[in-house]
Amino acid sequence: MVVAEVSIIPLGEGPSVSKYVKKALKVFEKYDLKIEPSAMGTVLEGDLDKILEAFKEAHQEVLNDTKRVVSSLKIDERKDKENTIERKLNAIK
Repeated sequence: MVVAEVSIIPLGEGPSVSKYVKKALKVFEKYDLKIEPSAMGTVLEGDLDKILEAFKEAHQEVLNDTKRVVSSLKIDERKDKENTIERKLNAIK
């Protein structure tokens, strides 16, 4: 199980990017992933291959509506413990 943080940012489209975030979220919903949107990015939980495939598709979907996109993906993969969004949040409480 992998936990990943995704950010897909269209450049030159004005101060609001919510319509692009919604496009990316729609893509993520097609995959068997746990999705946690936040104010500065989206956290995904699931199989690494599915996360990578979803990330690539979401990046392309946003790029289809703009001229430039900057995307980032951070991946946390563990072998020693169950790796879930919930476990990570509980660890800091």
